[in-house]
Amino acid sequence: MDAFEARYRTLAVTTCEWRAFEVADPETLADRVFAALRSRRGAPTLKSFYKVVEDVVAKAYMEASSQTPLIEGIMRGQLSPFMNRRPKTDQARARAALAALRAREVDVLRQAVWDCLTPQEMAEVNGGTPQAQTTRVDNALRRYASKLPAESGADPRAVLEELHPGTHRR
Repeated sequence: MDAFEARYRTLAVTTCEWRAFEVADPETLADRVFAALRSRRGAPTLKSFYKVVEDVVAKAYMEASSQTPLIEGIMRGQLSPFMNRRPKTDQARARAALAALRAREVDVLRQAVWDCLTPQEMAEVNGGTPQAQTTRVDNALRRYASKLPAESGADPRAVLEELHPGTHRR
């Protein structure tokens, strides 16, 4: 477990940061991830790692929502009200394009671009072969590019890297 934690500590911090952006401290969440992995039987895998990250982040959101009145959370930007507003900035348009993708495509892009997983690591998390993961990333990037404003002409991977919330990088 110590070797797994040493290898994936920065991934845990980065992943927790963008998933729970400004809701909880990413270092604390990463500690919770590894504590939960230690309490499980068997050796940790990247697949179990991502399951635990999802659970820890969901718990952080529940804790934050129980402590933050709805209107205060909306005003601080921690809670997103369901509003249908047109994006006004390039970054907002890029986020809207990301939101227009299928959930599986968004997950693959986040793993590849924000979490910096290799195709081998993605295969461990998602199943399949590294080559299949590369194909999935390429297809998702193409679909993402098709959703971006035509006039932007930007590299979709670079746009996604710019959208990465927070400061931690793997």
